Amino acid sequence: MSSSIVICEKGKQAQAIKRAVGSKFGQVLPAQGHILTLKEPDEVREEWAGKWRPGLLWPGRFYEKKPVPETKAKLDAIRSAARSASRIIIATDCDREGQLIGDEIVEYLGFRGEVLRCIFNAEDPKSLQQAFANLRPNSEFRGLYMSGQAREQADQTTNLSLTRTATACLKDPGSRGAIGIGRVKSPVLGIICKRELEIENFQPQDMFEVDALTSVAAGAFTLTCSKLPKSLLKEQIEDAEDEDEEELTEDQAALQEQENTSGRIMKRDIAEGLRAAVVGFKGDLRSKSEKKRQGPPKLFDLTALQSTASSKFGWTGEKTLEIAQKLYSERTLITYPRGEAKYLPENNIADIPKLVPALLRLPEFGRHQPLLQSPQVRKGKSGHFSNKALEGLSHYAIIPNVNTAESFGATVPSLTQDEAKLFDVIVRQYLAALAPDFEYRQTTIEMRFPWKGHDWDFRTSGRVPLVPGWKEILGGAGSSAKDGEQELPAINTGEKGNVESAKLRTVTTKPPARYTEGSLIKLMQEAWRLVPPGPNRERLKAAKGIGTPATRGDVVKGLIEQGQVKMKGKSFIPTEGGMRLYKSLMQACPNVVDPARTAIWETIFDLVEQGRLAAEDALEKIFQETKKEIQNITNASGSVSITIGKTVKPSPKMVAAAKAISERKKIKLPAKCTTDASVCRAFLDEHLPKRDPNAPAGQGGTYPPSEKQLALAAKLAGEAGTQVPDDVKESSKALSAWIDAAMKKAPPRPPSEKQLAFATKLAEENNVDLPAAVKKNMKDCSAFIDKMMGGAKKSSGSRRKQTA
Repeated sequence: MSSSIVICEKGKQAQAIKRAVGSKFGQVLPAQGHILTLKEPDEVREEWAGKWRPGLLWPGRFYEKKPVPETKAKLDAIRSAARSASRIIIATDCDREGQLIGDEIVEYLGFRGEVLRCIFNAEDPKSLQQAFANLRPNSEFRGLYMSGQAREQADQTTNLSLTRTATACLKDPGSRGAIGIGRVKSPVLGIICKRELEIENFQPQDMFEVDALTSVAAGAFTLTCSKLPKSLLKEQIEDAEDEDEEELTEDQAALQEQENTSGRIMKRDIAEGLRAAVVGFKGDLRSKSEKKRQGPPKLFDLTALQSTASSKFGWTGEKTLEIAQKLYSERTLITYPRGEAKYLPENNIADIPKLVPALLRLPEFGRHQPLLQSPQVRKGKSGHFSNKALEGLSHYAIIPNVNTAESFGATVPSLTQDEAKLFDVIVRQYLAALAPDFEYRQTTIEMRFPWKGHDWDFRTSGRVPLVPGWKEILGGAGSSAKDGEQELPAINTGEKGNVESAKLRTVTTKPPARYTEGSLIKLMQEAWRLVPPGPNRERLKAAKGIGTPATRGDVVKGLIEQGQVKMKGKSFIPTEGGMRLYKSLMQACPNVVDPARTAIWETIFDLVEQGRLAAEDALEKIFQETKKEIQNITNASGSVSITIGKTVKPSPKMVAAAKAISERKKIKLPAKCTTDASVCRAFLDEHLPKRDPNAPAGQGGTYPPSEKQLALAAKLAGEAGTQVPDDVKESSKALSAWIDAAMKKAPPRPPSEKQLAFATKLAEENNVDLPAAVKKNMKDCSAFIDKMMGGAKKSSGSRRKQTA
């Protein structure tokens, strides 16, 4: 084994491997994520350098790799060790990106020896020892590597092509930065913008419900009629039973569509008539009371963990991943955190007797020991342990790490506050999965009221918790009926109920909620919900949403940094530029902002991984669509101007011109006119004469006159008893021409007293008569002075020469 080396993904991983297996498999050399990157288009073709232009940036072959300058030392160390090695073991993360990181290094170095793959889902010594004892040929993962390559090449080519095209064709010249377009980024922008438009266009509607106070021998309660009878509806409405759903969290509410008004009572006069008619009615009651059970929620994948942390702690997806990564790689307290499975392999059932007691010995969870004396294992897709649900997946649900269970007592107290919070959430989710069901009694009472030839259903329901079960661990069980629910008396079916009184209640529909980071990341995973039923919906479901668990938080962060999206409280809203970009893309190439587009891409990459499609053919499929998108965006050039990113400040001349126009026309400057070049330019374009597009370079522009020009023109107009025309006040060039003409027509201006006195003195010194014109015309006076001064200089010079 002395000729072997191990390549892993990062320094912490290298340390964990060394602790687990030492140097048994050779020198352990860490990368630092991607230490190789694709060359930029500018480095591949000269014509792609310089000014951005529309077009597909595909060189006809894979972009070559180049070292990342900041991590060149890492690459050099691996290169040096590989020269004397006959075997390389790739021990990077076992997802697509990890495979790409390891394989691209081996390929870049041109290594020709044996390559093995080490697969692990936890980085504790035992897990790593087991993984190194079961090394596999790296050739088994060739499809995963080529899938990663196809993804990388497609992302760079398409994203940069569309970004350059949109920036060249759609960007306002007064804004700084690019208009970023990406296969994941743009659909997420679309999700946020679509929701904002739904809110802007929302028209609240009033729905009416009738509450009937009904009495029986055991007491009184309220029955409510909120829907029209089936016989009044044009289409049959399924009589779906209430599912007694939990209260929606803020994040969950954002995932709901607008309220469904189908079948509801929308006319006040009908509701008012029903209210008046039902008072005094005596009718048969139907009572149904049954005991129900509810199983615990699924275990966490990264997206669910990020959504929970956002809801509970207000964390970003990026922060949640950062803390989870520390709990995994540094603390070794949890399993691999970047997966997207909510199940465990069925062989993990054998870990329960070791893991559960270790967790219950921690002070925070000891009180749940009676509840977990006999852990309940739920198998299959409806439970938590399922081999079938994990088919095709390399990562499992995020749970506490059984291989470090003995050290929980020593490690957990040393966690930071944030680490402790996240570990607590993960532990509770795992323990809840093994706890008994939540049990409650559900009671429903109904009464049918005949009115105007139809039967109107009045009903109520209530829930009483019986056994808290797993809710004791996660919270939310309560001890009685939910807030707002009434206590229901014991009623026998067939017993008569007497309506004592009735009230009309108005319920106004509300717009859908904006997305928080938690709900947005969750929706990125469940983006199929946004696609109409059909093949694309199913394909998106199979593709597991938009982006990957590890990158979704970064995508959201990138949208904010690029100025397409901003925060309003805890929720996302599009910027003005972001909304304009969305609308432009919806007109030019709506598939770019359609969640189904990225799902199709991921499905193509899946085919590459499975060996059913060559990476080159996959790229050709994608680029066929990209070419159409580029052309459509190019065709939109000139029809829209988008301001995204940092704005450029207007020049001092622009600001001065805008202020001059504002003062002269007595109009208020627009907001940001003095700080945003695009706003200032738009104001000048509106109020200055248009430029002549056919004029020679440098001659077609219009510039406002200076204040001195305006003052001189006003003086000349006053002297001539006329006014300066408004049209010439708009242009410095036009006003200069008017001043020249006015001065030619104006009578001669007399010299000033000082000028005339000086001319008289010079005339006396030179013993000449002062011409009459000099006394009346300033120009003639100036010319006389110049002539006399010149003569005086010559005479003086002659005298100095003679003296010398």
